[in-house]
Amino acid sequence: MHPSALLTGRLSSLLLITNFAWSQNLPQNLPRGSFQTPKTGVKWRYWIEDADVDPDTLRFDVSEIARLGSSGFELLSYQSYGSIGSATGDIVVDPTDFAFGSDRFVTVSAALVQAAMENNITIDFSLGPDQGAGVPVFPDDVDMEGMNTEMVFGTHFIQPGDSFNGPLPSPIIVPFVDFRGNVASANITKMSLVGVIGAELASGANTSAARVSLDFNTVVDLTDQVQGSVDDGTASVSWTPSNNNTSVLLSYFSRRNGWPEAKPGFHGAQPDEPGSWGSWAVDHFSAKGANVSASFMQNNILSQQGIGDLLRQPGVGQYMWEDSMEFRAQLFWTEGLPQRFMERHGYNISIALPVLHTLRSSPFSNPAINRTFDYGTSFNWGKFTEDYQDTLTSLYIDYMTALSDFARSVGMTFSNQPGYNFRLDVAASAAIPDTPEIESLGVPTIDQARQLSGGVHLGNHTFFSSETGARPGEANALRMIELLEDAKTQYAGGVNVALLHGIPYSGDYPNTTWPGLTTFGYRFAEMHGPRQPAWNYYRGYLDFLARTQYLLQAGVAKVDLAIYRKDYDITSKFPFQGTSLISAGYTYEYISPENLKLPGASTVVDGRLAPAGPAYKALILSRIQNITVDAAQSLVDFSDNELPIIFVGSVPDDVPGFETGDSQKTQVQDLMDQLVNKSTVAVVDTEDDVAGALAQMGVLPAASANSKSPNLYTVVREVQGESDSDRTSHFYLFNSNVSTGGSVPGLINFTLTLNPGFNGTPFVLDPWTGEVSPIVLYAVDDNGSIVIPSISLAPAQTALFTVTTLTSFEGVAASSAHLTDAGEGVIAVASSTGVELRSFQDGDAELTFSNGSTQTVSLSLSDETPRELDGWQLNITAWTPPDDLSQNKSQPILVPMVPINLTQGLVPWDQLDGLANVSGVGTYVTTFEWDHTEDGGVGLQLDFGKVFHTIKAWINDVEIPTADPTNPVVDVSDFVRQGTNAIRVDAASTLLNVLNSVGSAVVTLNQPRNVPPPANQHYGLVAPVRLIPYARAVISF
Repeated sequence: MHPSALLTGRLSSLLLITNFAWSQNLPQNLPRGSFQTPKTGVKWRYWIEDADVDPDTLRFDVSEIARLGSSGFELLSYQSYGSIGSATGDIVVDPTDFAFGSDRFVTVSAALVQAAMENNITIDFSLGPDQGAGVPVFPDDVDMEGMNTEMVFGTHFIQPGDSFNGPLPSPIIVPFVDFRGNVASANITKMSLVGVIGAELASGANTSAARVSLDFNTVVDLTDQVQGSVDDGTASVSWTPSNNNTSVLLSYFSRRNGWPEAKPGFHGAQPDEPGSWGSWAVDHFSAKGANVSASFMQNNILSQQGIGDLLRQPGVGQYMWEDSMEFRAQLFWTEGLPQRFMERHGYNISIALPVLHTLRSSPFSNPAINRTFDYGTSFNWGKFTEDYQDTLTSLYIDYMTALSDFARSVGMTFSNQPGYNFRLDVAASAAIPDTPEIESLGVPTIDQARQLSGGVHLGNHTFFSSETGARPGEANALRMIELLEDAKTQYAGGVNVALLHGIPYSGDYPNTTWPGLTTFGYRFAEMHGPRQPAWNYYRGYLDFLARTQYLLQAGVAKVDLAIYRKDYDITSKFPFQGTSLISAGYTYEYISPENLKLPGASTVVDGRLAPAGPAYKALILSRIQNITVDAAQSLVDFSDNELPIIFVGSVPDDVPGFETGDSQKTQVQDLMDQLVNKSTVAVVDTEDDVAGALAQMGVLPAASANSKSPNLYTVVREVQGESDSDRTSHFYLFNSNVSTGGSVPGLINFTLTLNPGFNGTPFVLDPWTGEVSPIVLYAVDDNGSIVIPSISLAPAQTALFTVTTLTSFEGVAASSAHLTDAGEGVIAVASSTGVELRSFQDGDAELTFSNGSTQTVSLSLSDETPRELDGWQLNITAWTPPDDLSQNKSQPILVPMVPINLTQGLVPWDQLDGLANVSGVGTYVTTFEWDHTEDGGVGLQLDFGKVFHTIKAWINDVEIPTADPTNPVVDVSDFVRQGTNAIRVDAASTLLNVLNSVGSAVVTLNQPRNVPPPANQHYGLVAPVRLIPYARAVISF
C-alpha cells in the first residue's frame, strides 16, 4: 500500500457526517460536584518529548495530576517544538521509533487514556505533534491538496518604451531553515498559476525600494493571455504597457510550502513507519486540510489498540485539540480562496493581488521577502487587504467546522486557539470551536480576551479556556501568586477553564540532565510537577481555582454591553478607548457582524440582544467608519425592538472592503439616517460620555461599586431554574493589579450594588474554604438592587457573590431577615447560631434590621492588641541535584539542614548564612499564648504578611485554610485554644536558586541552559507573622 493511502483512505467520507447519533463527551455534561468539593478543577498541558517514556512513570504522572484535584490534561508530543528554532531542543532519539504516529506512540497513547480513565479525569488529544497543526505525511505526498499552501510571486520591471515577451517571472521562494542552517521544509516542486498582473509604477516610485507603489488606474489583468503551462515550465505572456512609464509585470502562484511540524526519521522516510515521515502543517483554510489531520488520527491512532473506544467512555476523552498557529507562509492561500472571495465580495481577486503581501504584521504570517507592492495614494488599497482577511476568516471557519464535526463523530469535541497569530476576525473565529481557547502569554489583558469572548458567547459555548501561566523567563521561578493572578485575569476576560502550562514527563530522557525534561529551553514557565519543592502544597491553591471555575462554568454568561468590532487581530490597544465603562461598573465584550448571523444572536426580546445568551442591554459603536449592510439593517431592527444603541464620534457612512459602485455604501447611509432619528439611539462625542448616555436610557450595570474604580472587573453568570421564577446569578469580582489607562492599582474599599434583574437574596462564597454563607448585612435600594457595604479587595484579589430567588443555595438556607446597617467598622457574618458581629475596635454596634427595628450591641477586645509572633525555629529540607547531573535525572536529593533559631526574626533564606543557593521546603515552628475560650467574645486572625510562593499551616496539629496570597489573612478562631498554641508553617520554594547554582551544566534535549536566568529569589516567610484579634458578639433575628 502506498503510504498516502493511510491518509486518504477515508478522505471522501470521513467528514461528511452530519448526524451524530452516538454519545459524545460534551464538556458541559461532565459532573460538576459542589462548590465545597468541585469537579471543575484546572486542566494541565502534559508534555512528553516523544514515546521514549516509561509506562509506569506515565501512570504516576497522571495520578499526580488527579491527586491535586485537576479535571484533566492535554497530551502533547513536544518533539522539541519541531526543532526549528534555537533553544527548543534537539531530536535525540530516532523519530521512526518514537515520534507521533509511531507504533510506540500508539502504545503510549493507549496507556495514557487508560490512566486517565483509572484516575477519573479527562484526556485531550492534540491533532499532531508540536502545536498540533499538522500530522505525519509521507514526504512525497506533502505536495498534495490539504497541505499548508501559500501564494508567491515573481517580478519583472519594464523600462519606459519597452515590452515584455517571455516566461512568467519566477517567484521568490523562501525556504524554511532551522537554527542550524539546514533546510527543514519539504521538497515542493509544483506550482499553480493564480494570476498575472501588469501595472505602471506610481509617480516617484523607486524600483529598488522595499515597498513599491503602483498606479491602480493602470492595472491590467493578463491572466487570460498566458500561453503554455506552469506544470511543464512553458508558461509565458506578452505585454506592451500603454504609457511611456516604468511598469511591472507580476506573476502569482500557489504552492504547498512544506512547513515542518516535526522532524522525520534519522534514516529517511519508511513507507510503513509513520513516525519516520515527519509531520507537516496542513491547510488551515479548507475542510480538506482538516480531513488530512482527521484521517490520520482515525486511521493511525484512534482505531488502534482500542483507543477510540476508550475515549468514547463517559468522562474520558474530551477534546481533539490544536494549539496556537505558529507555522508560516509568504501569504496564506488555498485552492478555494478566489471563488470564495468572489462570492463574498463580488469582484475578481486579481486586482487585489499586488497589495496582499503587505500583510506582514503577524509574527508567523510570512517569512521575509525583499519587496512588496501597494497602490500608494492612487487607491484606498487597504480595502483589498480587508476583503482578503474577511475571505480567509470564512475559509478558516470551514476548517474549524470540519474538525468540530470530526471530533464529535468520534465521541469528543473540538478545542483550539482560534485566529491566534494570524490576521483573522477573531470574534467570528471564536464562535466556531466547541471550546475556544486563548493563552495568557499572547492574550494577557482582560480587554484582549474580550475581543474573543463575544464570539464565544454568541456561539453558545459554555466553556472558554486559557492556556495559563506561560510567563517568559520564569521557568522554575514562577510564584504561585503569579500563576493565580494570570488565571484570575483570564477569568475577568470571560475565561472559565484554566489550562495550566504545564507538566513535563517526570521520568528520565536521553541527553537530558537533572532536573529533567524542560520545554522551550528554560524560556517559559513552568515545569510544574513532582520535581518542584512546592508541588505537594499546590492543592489548596488549585482548589481555589476549581471553586472559582465551578461558579464561572454555571449557566450562561450575561454581559451588559456589546461593542461592535470588525477587525482582523487581537490588539493590545483598547478598541473602546478609556476606562469609563469599567469605572461605571459595566461589563462589555466585542462582537463581529459575523457573530450576528449565528442562531439566536440577532434576536431582541424586552430590549435584550441574544436574550438566551449574553442578553446585552445595549450596543456600542465607537468611532466606527464602516459597517456591513447586513449589520446596518440589523441595527435598525434592534432599535425597532427597543435595544439601546450608542454611537461614539459619528455614525458609519461606508462599507468595509472594496465595492464596485456605491450601492452598498448608499444602503448603509440610508439605514444610518433612519437609525439616528430613533428614540433608542444616541450619538455622543467621546467614550467618556457613553456611561452617562446609558444611564439616561435606563441601562444599568449588573454590578457597580461606590467608590468607582477603573481596576474593578465583574463577570456575571446566570442559571435559569426549572421554572421562569427560579433564577440565580453569580458575580465574580476582580481587582486588577495592572495599570489601565493611567490607573494606579491598589486596595479598593467600596460598597457593592448588585442588579441581577430580579429580586433575590444574596450569598457570599469563599473559594479558599468552600464555605457558602448568606449575606446578613445589606440594603435594597429603590431599583430593587442589593447594596452590600464594606467590601475590600487587595490588588489581584477576587470575591464571589450569588443572588438567587431560591430558598437555598448549595444546601445553605437563605436568610429570612437581615441587617440593613451595623454602624461604621462593624462586619456582620452568618454563623451557625445566628449573626456574628465583628469589629477591630471596642465600641457599640448600632444595628438596624430589615423590619425597621434597632438594637445596640457592645463589642470588646478585652485588652487584646495585634502582636507579632516570635521565637521561630526554621528547619529546611534542601532539594539538591545529584553529584552527577546525568544520574537520577528527574529526582532531587533531599537533604535536611541544621535547624536555625531565628533570633533576628523572619528573613528570607538568602539572608541566612549558606542558604543563598538553597531551594526546598522550610518548616517554621513557634508557640503563642491565647487567653480566650473558643466561643468567647474575642476572635483571632492570623496574618502572614506576605507569601512568597506556597505555604501550608497547622495550629495545634490541625491544618488551617490556605491563605490567599493577595491578602494572606486567615481566621483561626476555630483552631486556637485557651492556653499555649503551637503553630507550624511549611513554606516551599521554587527550584530557581539551586538551579542557578548549577548554571549551564544543566542540559535538556542536548541543549544547555544558556538563557539568562532570573536573579535568585527570596524564599520563606519574608514578613512578620501577626495575630490580629477582633471583638465579636452573636445575635439572632
